[in-house]
Amino acid sequence: MSITTLYAELVVVGTGALLFVLLSFYAFFGEPSWIPKLSASSIESVISLIPVLSVIYLLGIIMANVSHIIFQKLEERLRTEALAKMNEDVPDKMTYEQLRTELYTSPNTQNFVHDFEFRRSKVRICRGWCLNCLLIIVALLACFGNGRISLPTTVFWCLGQGLLAVGAFISWYTATTTELDWMSSFAQQRSKA
Repeated sequence: MSITTLYAELVVVGTGALLFVLLSFYAFFGEPSWIPKLSASSIESVISLIPVLSVIYLLGIIMANVSHIIFQKLEERLRTEALAKMNEDVPDKMTYEQLRTELYTSPNTQNFVHDFEFRRSKVRICRGWCLNCLLIIVALLACFGNGRISLPTTVFWCLGQGLLAVGAFISWYTATTTELDWMSSFAQQRSKA
């Protein structure tokens, strides 16, 4: 995975986490005058972007790791089911980690590695945003509970975030199962070689 892709992935996930933090501050402190100061229109130089991007990047790292822990058991279950099916078709049985190591260390698999890393990036973004959406809903409910936003606004944004969370979860599931199907194909090709 290129460093640029990793940075972009963490910025995408960190942006949602920053939205949760900003909404939480607004819910509990209620002073929105500092929000326009963070907007892109008030940022006059690239240098002033560095602290904001640093916070977004750090939040992205945190959310990526927390979402990994939350989704780990479900991913392991999906891997176990997929490997059981795969090992029926492949003579030498391998774990997911062994198969991934073989992918990275085999000659002439650079295109496979690139495809695998792209799939993993989608998995990490989707699970990070699934968690982001749930946290944003909590922050929106806190805003409503503290009288910062009206009920119709809360319902609208909570429904939107709920739908986005469901979409992110479905996308995560689809990306994970597709990756496992792809890994099964790689294992079959490897066994034929």
